[in-house]
Amino acid sequence: MKDKDLKAAFFVGIYALIFLIFCIIFDTILNIFVFTLMSVLIVNLIAKFFKLIKISTKSSIILGLIIYFFIIIYGIILIIPSVAQQFGEFIATINSVFENKAWESYLENNPDLLSGVNDVMNWIRPKLNDLTTSLLNNIAKGTPTFFITIFYSILLTIYILLYSSWLKNTFPNLFPKDIRNDVATFFDKVYSTLSNFVNVVVINAVITAIAFYIVSSFYFKELAAILSFWAGITNLIPIVGVFFEYVPVFLFSLTLGLKGFIIVNIFVIAIHLALFIIFVNVMKMNLNLNPVLMIIAIIIVNQIFGLVGTFFAVPLLIFIVAYWEKFVKPKFET
Repeated sequence: MKDKDLKAAFFVGIYALIFLIFCIIFDTILNIFVFTLMSVLIVNLIAKFFKLIKISTKSSIILGLIIYFFIIIYGIILIIPSVAQQFGEFIATINSVFENKAWESYLENNPDLLSGVNDVMNWIRPKLNDLTTSLLNNIAKGTPTFFITIFYSILLTIYILLYSSWLKNTFPNLFPKDIRNDVATFFDKVYSTLSNFVNVVVINAVITAIAFYIVSSFYFKELAAILSFWAGITNLIPIVGVFFEYVPVFLFSLTLGLKGFIIVNIFVIAIHLALFIIFVNVMKMNLNLNPVLMIIAIIIVNQIFGLVGTFFAVPLLIFIVAYWEKFVKPKFET
């Protein structure tokens, strides 16, 4: 590795370390960063569709901002009240499944297996109750921080997108002149991979939410909004989020009888299998990220940063892998 590469690795590493320290000390900074990063990348994704029909870059970004923030406002005004209204029914249905032991009718001819399933369900029930309580407590405690995060993230998203050219030209000035080209190449690679990651995750989440709304309209009409909302949010967490999304659907499907149980679960598994294959292939194609690394990253970063760490884990992993490939691996190879 050349001295110039070592110098670039040093400065990039120092700046990244300083940023992480600030995020650990001031968690609001991380919240704003994650939401702003996702917002910028989602607006750019929307803007790409307008560029395809020959609309100028600036006009595409403005249209993307309008659509993105309209969706957020629409969600707050229409979807969230509906979800809040259905939340009580959601909890009541889950409790009913456990109290009535809806799974017993499927396993009555296999008492040994039924005993094992009962043990598993007895273990799951308090875990779900703890998760629900923790979620409600975090929502109550985090409401002021949430509005602060939203306010600054919206401002940053607008200004970053409208002044993206200025930022792109100014950012390299944080580094010595002789390494600016190398640093710019590195961050272009990171940004490109992050963009592809967010594009795939958001598209997967939207497809899953729509699919869940359709199937819920047939089988759980009174819970369609909350199940589709839950599916969309949890699918923003790669791989691990699917488990949290699937548990309530699986429990509800136990109340549908054998035919309904099979149809709903085959549908859900088929949707996730197709989207998972697409997601993994895109990540491998762009930066050799495999599911094992993602799961490890989510576990570790979640322990450090809490709930927001589940959304921050893969972007951080993308940065670390890019840093390894660009600066560390060449040194090890020599």
